[in-house]
Amino acid sequence: MQLPELQKQLVEKVVQPFYLFVGEEVGIMDIYMQKIAEVAGADLKRVDSLKDIFAGLRANSFLSRPTCYVIRDDRDLLKQDESVWQGLQTGVTQGKNIIILVYTSLDKRTKFYKMHENIITEFVKLSGEILAKYAQKEIGLNEKYGYDLAHRANLDYTQLMLECDKLRILSQVRGVSIDEAYRQAIAEKLIYTAPQDVAFDFVDAFCKRQVKKAFELWAELQESDSNPLGMLALLYNNFRAMLLVSGGGNNLAQRTGLTSWQVKNAQEKGNNYSVRELVEALRILQGIEQEVKTGQIEAGMAVDYALISIL
Repeated sequence: MQLPELQKQLVEKVVQPFYLFVGEEVGIMDIYMQKIAEVAGADLKRVDSLKDIFAGLRANSFLSRPTCYVIRDDRDLLKQDESVWQGLQTGVTQGKNIIILVYTSLDKRTKFYKMHENIITEFVKLSGEILAKYAQKEIGLNEKYGYDLAHRANLDYTQLMLECDKLRILSQVRGVSIDEAYRQAIAEKLIYTAPQDVAFDFVDAFCKRQVKKAFELWAELQESDSNPLGMLALLYNNFRAMLLVSGGGNNLAQRTGLTSWQVKNAQEKGNNYSVRELVEALRILQGIEQEVKTGQIEAGMAVDYALISIL
């Protein structure tokens, strides 16, 4: 079941006896679980496995309030007979109660997946653009900052909301705007920055030709065993975007094939390289990647070589 269909059902106050959620975006999942329980007039309860509650599922009296059970990553259930799965789908197993099974991932080759394929609702990580809108709606954060914050939160809705709470409190305590609170939080490192987020700062510094900062951030990334080839790919994509928008003009997204956000981000990096230098940088990055793959350059030295050759 696609997410829009689930949304439509809940708007119409329709609930099913059984749901199967799959994906990494647990924050958004939680919102839908709460809504399902609310529409059903049920208590939300998390349990470890179906077998823990199986015996008492249909024991509720006619007048008792139903329970919406959330069961995460119950691998034993995947090995059960198909009749058990069928009982959940029809609601025979749980009576008035609701079962929501949650899995981070499922093997599409299994009988379980194939039998439930049409009712699975996938919750993939949201894009930076969408999460930026959530941050703007939640605390009024500028979309540009929201996009940056979303990536610092590893595109995780729950983490993003925690950081929004932090910014709200900082704004109130210091008597500054949300945007100013964000600038201060970044400057003072009040917002946790994971290694993958340092990577975005590194690429940003590289593209803005901030030499000292780029070398410092790369030294920090090396301590976290970052992937050199992945870093080269990030640099290549950013330099390519900068080259594509370097000519300016209207309808850049349509003419270049980039998204509006990619265009905006490329433009915000400024004009720190000439068109000739951008072309040369792409050639160098492509060459380094090839030499790493053929063993001519050690992978651990690839980004160092790019820094020296381009900056």
